[in-house]
Amino acid sequence: MPPFESVLRDVRLSLRNLAREKSFTATALLILSLCLAANIAIFAVVNSVLLKPLPFTAPEQLVLVANAYPKAGVPRAGASVPHYLERKEQVAAFADAGAVRGSGVTIGEAGSPERVDATSATPSFFRTLGVNAALGRTFTDEEGFYGKHLVVILSDSLWRQRFGADPAVIGQKMRINTEQFTIVGVMPPSFRYLSQRAKLWTPLCFSDDDRKQDRRHSNNMQMIARLKPGESVGTAQAQVDALNARTLKEDPFGKTVIDAGFHTFVRDLGQDYVAELRPVLLLLQTGVLFLLLIGAVNLANLLLVRATGRTKEFCVRQALGASWGQLARSLVTETVVLSVLGGVIGLALGAAAVRGIVLLAADQLPVAIDPSLDFNVYLAALAGTIVLGVVLAVPVIWHTLHGNLTAALSVESRGGTTTRAVHRLRHALIVAQIALAFVLLAGTGLLGLSFARVMAVNPGFQAENVLTGTVALPWVNYKEDKQRLAFIDRLLVELQGVPGVTSVGIGTGLPFTGSANNNATWIEGREPAQGESLQAHYTSGVAGDYFQTLGVPLREGRYLTAADLHGENRVCVIDEDVARRYWPKASAVGHRLSNEPPGKDQKLYTIVGVVGAVKQTDLADARANGAIYFPYNNYASTWFALTVRTTQPAELAGKALRGAVLRIDPELPVDDLKTMETRVADSVAGRRVPLLLAGIFAAVALVLAAVGIYGVLAYTVAQRQREIGVRMALGALPEQILAQFLGLGGRLLLIGLPLGLLGAWFAGRAMSGMLFGVAPSDVTVLGGTAVVLSLVAVLACLIPSRRAARVTPVEALRAN
Repeated sequence: MPPFESVLRDVRLSLRNLAREKSFTATALLILSLCLAANIAIFAVVNSVLLKPLPFTAPEQLVLVANAYPKAGVPRAGASVPHYLERKEQVAAFADAGAVRGSGVTIGEAGSPERVDATSATPSFFRTLGVNAALGRTFTDEEGFYGKHLVVILSDSLWRQRFGADPAVIGQKMRINTEQFTIVGVMPPSFRYLSQRAKLWTPLCFSDDDRKQDRRHSNNMQMIARLKPGESVGTAQAQVDALNARTLKEDPFGKTVIDAGFHTFVRDLGQDYVAELRPVLLLLQTGVLFLLLIGAVNLANLLLVRATGRTKEFCVRQALGASWGQLARSLVTETVVLSVLGGVIGLALGAAAVRGIVLLAADQLPVAIDPSLDFNVYLAALAGTIVLGVVLAVPVIWHTLHGNLTAALSVESRGGTTTRAVHRLRHALIVAQIALAFVLLAGTGLLGLSFARVMAVNPGFQAENVLTGTVALPWVNYKEDKQRLAFIDRLLVELQGVPGVTSVGIGTGLPFTGSANNNATWIEGREPAQGESLQAHYTSGVAGDYFQTLGVPLREGRYLTAADLHGENRVCVIDEDVARRYWPKASAVGHRLSNEPPGKDQKLYTIVGVVGAVKQTDLADARANGAIYFPYNNYASTWFALTVRTTQPAELAGKALRGAVLRIDPELPVDDLKTMETRVADSVAGRRVPLLLAGIFAAVALVLAAVGIYGVLAYTVAQRQREIGVRMALGALPEQILAQFLGLGGRLLLIGLPLGLLGAWFAGRAMSGMLFGVAPSDVTVLGGTAVVLSLVAVLACLIPSRRAARVTPVEALRAN
């Protein structure tokens, strides 16, 4: 097979050449491996999040069905029990449907309880996803009703952790929230529903109250459905819209929700799941592609320099009978071999980078990421390295074979310098490098300034020295309000006696935990105008010194007190956003409101105070939804968050906090212990992680740009050393030589910066959705980028320019 033998011969020759030129090979492999490693690592994340289908049967048939009330300030809600049951039975496009509700449960015995993530799921949920238990079974339909619901399915990790992977676990009892549940199944190790980290699953049951018409908009769960074969998302959407139109006629809140813009969206489950992270990942993938382009330009210049020194070699080979095709094939083979070697090293570095990304971001992003170097990543890496090798060969082939090699040899001899065409090509590559680096640096600058603006936002409370944790009271032991209030009272006394604790508060909706409910609010004496929507506000119940502990300022009236907690009067506190919305020019104190619709059973609460607005979920959220705080007894919940302000570092109070709870009830753990500073920091992880990665890529790009400018000018000085010596012998001053080469670098910079500015303008527009408080074409960022890149370029030009100015005629005449 002569063609195959020729290729092998070219590969062996390429390897020998690369091994002989160690400095060039090491430099090229370093550039290639770094740029390819960054691309491989980010592509592994993109592949796992955006390209891989969800790990369920026929995932393209799975859809999310959710309600929305945009005019009321709720652009996305879940699903209610009545809506779920109607859509499951009456939407013809659905083959099946299921519902889930995330929660937490307490497992273990008294004295050593443990809180774990759990999910309540309808029996049809697993059937809809098309997944089965690895051991035992999933839920039966009859287990979806109270009375037969005390069954549980374990995750693989919990099964191994607590039961030693015992295959006889099926049928055993497990204590959950002080009740005995029967284990009926164990899920496969790979099973995980979207971002949920459930350790176990229990049946989601619906009471008679849940099914009532007045619960049609109690959206407290997530609904998924499986489309029938041949049905589309559009068809399902049309059928759900038609069902909504029919049921709204019987809906007791029909007019209210229509005014709120009520509608239901049906979306592909996989696409909806990654929608929030998609622009971030695409931004990072674009960034590393820019980095690869910069590296490729650098390599192209290196290869051109190397090819210039090999002109004699190619001239001899052509004289011995080598055709242009053979020379071109050998050049392509050499660059491909070099690129593949860099790709192999890049794969190893990329694998390490993937592990770093997982450690950095796995638990801090809105989407669960589990990147790995699978077949798709290896295939993309192989294809990318081969294409890169071929592309890198193009300028070398053009330089080597575009003219007569004998003439080129004379140009490169002792009496001449490199042709102008080659100089122009090298300079064009440097301009491209400057422009690409400008875009990458400017994009990183915009992200950095945006992050700084986000972190400068006042959250509305003082996070320093505040420790928080959550407690869930088992319904079986705390069914009555008085039982829950008695526990709260004892806990407040216990914690106030802990040394170093200055104040203690309790709330059912702690900021940056996603626990605050968003409920529609009716204002006494204020009827919405025609077509005007009710507004939804965050609502929570509080006890103790909740506002004082968090440091939420009082604007008007008073805080809630212990008397409000135990008294009969219905009172509440609102924040300034709510006050500004309804009483912009008057005092809000004394007015009344309710979270229930008008009627004989409506409970009205008198406003006794106005506090500062608190950011609930996102520092960058500018919607001003507003919040309403009720005494805990009027908003009793079995779940609440503890807040403790201390005079010492907050985390040191964790042991005392756990001990206080266990002294009151040895079956209650304190879960999710974190300082408020940590919660705030975690809330911006979706901005911090991309910024950190983009900063690394920008730094590498800046170094590559500096190396590229330095390399071209240094080589130009070396090649023109004889010319410089002759000019100085004829009277040229060192200052003139210095100015000449600095001027060359300056001209390249002046061409590259405007091109980079134009690219940065387009990049800023593309990433505008991820910026906060920063214009896409922010003058400070663009000007700072230009200054930084100019300084780096000047420094890169200065060394070879000074070397040129120091050339003496004697040294030049000795030079070869």
